[in-house]
Amino acid sequence: MRLRALLSAGMVLGLGAVGTLSAWTDESTATATFSAGTLDVKLKALPGGTLADTTDITTLTMAAMYPGVSKAAMVQVSNSGSAPLAYTLTGSAVPGLPGQGGNLGASLLVGVYSGGSASNTATTGSCTGTRIGTSDLALLGSLIPDPRSLAAGGTEDVCLVVSLPSTAASNLQGTSTIATFTFNASMGS
Repeated sequence: MRLRALLSAGMVLGLGAVGTLSAWTDESTATATFSAGTLDVKLKALPGGTLADTTDITTLTMAAMYPGVSKAAMVQVSNSGSAPLAYTLTGSAVPGLPGQGGNLGASLLVGVYSGGSASNTATTGSCTGTRIGTSDLALLGSLIPDPRSLAAGGTEDVCLVVSLPSTAASNLQGTSTIATFTFNASMGS
């Protein structure tokens, strides 16, 4: 009996010893906060316009145009977002009104320049700066096909020269159109 009691006491002591064993531990954590940037291309008609999603380039408006005339105007492209962007430019135009004859918008040509300035005489518009592309392009389509990069907070002045070629068809007389220049932004580098 004594032996049994002694063995029982040893078992209890053994279980107690196992229950009181502990290993020391330690832990450290690191955290980081992430927020997504923004893409926000804005335009400003120069001189003196304000940055906005939509701007009216009143200095480019032409009335009573005829074959061989052109007009130039400046637009500032701004990256008002917090991420770099790349932009392209496309042109479109409202077709002429029913019964007007030809499609004036489809006949207009556009030259695009980076930087510089615009100047106009009574019949001729011109831009200084660096020509984007190799020649004037049809208004209806891609005017800056290769994306141009703008860092966050960056700007680029773009000069547009719109012309009615000297070969314009006679059925364009008395027609009108509203041209739209769309600056498309995407993630840049």
